[in-house]
Amino acid sequence: MKREDLEKLLALARAEWRLRQQSTFLGFLWTLLNPALMFAVLYGLFVKWLGRAQGDYAVFLLIGLVEWNFFASATSYSLSSLLRRGPLLKSYPLPLEVPVLASVLSVYFSHLLELAALGAILAAFQYPPSFPWLWVLVIDLAYLALAAGAGLFLAGLFVFFSDLERIWTLVLTAGFFLTPVFYPLSVLAPDKGQLLAYSPLTAVVESARLAFAGSAPRPEALGLTALWAAAALAAGFALLRLKRRAIGDAL
Repeated sequence: MKREDLEKLLALARAEWRLRQQSTFLGFLWTLLNPALMFAVLYGLFVKWLGRAQGDYAVFLLIGLVEWNFFASATSYSLSSLLRRGPLLKSYPLPLEVPVLASVLSVYFSHLLELAALGAILAAFQYPPSFPWLWVLVIDLAYLALAAGAGLFLAGLFVFFSDLERIWTLVLTAGFFLTPVFYPLSVLAPDKGQLLAYSPLTAVVESARLAFAGSAPRPEALGLTALWAAAALAAGFALLRLKRRAIGDAL
């Protein structure tokens, strides 16, 4: 990406973030309310059962929700970015990737603030900040690339298939239950737990928990996330480049 395109990307990402926060009365608080509400519901329902299998279940659940929420929000918001920014693309010579990546980055900005709030909460739970916490930033860079690749691919398809938004909502609902957000893999049968371990979302959530607990993530989990991220980015960029003219005509 050219330097001027990168500058446009960052400027558009900042504008997207401000628009998301200023368009509502509570602004960024809405970003925190979503995982907070889910935490209250899931903790109230499952602490008696899953708390026996997983120590510090409140911390375990909160980390899972914050990490899951980024992927779900980033991909859902970027999915409609090309159509949402259609007038801008018609007026200015922007690469198709710019509005999609700007949408993902705007959600990532909020995610960083969520992580800061999470760190403060963990410190209150007697999880003192430590050097392994920095691994979360490494994990999230791969996670950001994964969300960006998925967002590029979804945005390109959504121009032609308007039903994709509803389909993706269903996929995310299934993905929430297929990712160990509110349950540990240890409560599953070994074969099912091993199958879910191949998911990059599982790798991210589990790696973040290890980092916040003061341990380095497993190298194979980081490698798995990086491979999925590279594949998603390659597929997303390839789709937009192959269908650039058709997408331009559709917009």
